[in-house]
Amino acid sequence: MLSDFLERYRAGVFMVCFSVISLLFMALQVTPYVIGIKTSLWFLISPEVVYAGSFFNKIDSLQGRFFHLIRVEGENVILREQNAQLSKGEMERDVLELENNRLRTLLDLKEKTFSKSIAADVVAHDIRDWFHAFVINKGAQQGVSLSAAVVSIEKDRPVLIGRIAELDTVSSKVLLLTDAVSAISVSVARTGDIGLLEGKNRPWVLLNYLPEKSEITEGDEIITAGLGGLFPPGVFVGRVLSVMESEDGFFKQAKVSLAANLGAVENVLVLKRDIKP
Repeated sequence: MLSDFLERYRAGVFMVCFSVISLLFMALQVTPYVIGIKTSLWFLISPEVVYAGSFFNKIDSLQGRFFHLIRVEGENVILREQNAQLSKGEMERDVLELENNRLRTLLDLKEKTFSKSIAADVVAHDIRDWFHAFVINKGAQQGVSLSAAVVSIEKDRPVLIGRIAELDTVSSKVLLLTDAVSAISVSVARTGDIGLLEGKNRPWVLLNYLPEKSEITEGDEIITAGLGGLFPPGVFVGRVLSVMESEDGFFKQAKVSLAANLGAVENVLVLKRDIKP
């Protein structure tokens, strides 16, 4: 009875079985072996359909290579997935390598130039001054002092980014040079002219009170002057973008582009006031 039923409805039974198995395979990860099994099942259902059926004759216009191409496509899918994983791994490796190089440079700078400085990591941005202050993971307990200079690394060179504005036991707030309340004495490296660098809550800062006869020009380097003892002299700050006359006509002013990319700073050194580069 059962054999007669199977014999009579063989194609239908195999089709149902094939559909169930196909659904199971669809739930599994696609592999060339799964594709190969699907092709084999079609052959088991009806070899004449595979070799002579009108449906496959219309599809297989590549001289019997239809199933081979299906398998190749399955392998290509897997290769694309593997390549994506490899690319992701390479990107992560490059990021880690860049981070390691930056930390190595920072520690080398600490060892050779600022031996008594304190290495710290940026751990948060102050929501009150999102673009002009951030918090580091070192405080009074680690020897950080109020108003101490904070430097970072740009192209293997120490650059000033701000000063300690608030001090806690194990953390500190760094006020960046771009903040409107930031003001430090700097000098033009080429001419020696002294001026006051003030933050304007802008990506650039303004250099004020330069002598009216100053020969400052676009591209000049700006460095710390070291006046007052808060900042060591000679630390790179930025470059002149443009020069103009002050409103009263007695001084020159200059827009300065900071050397540090403040939005990307992750590691810093907090300097001691008696440290000189």
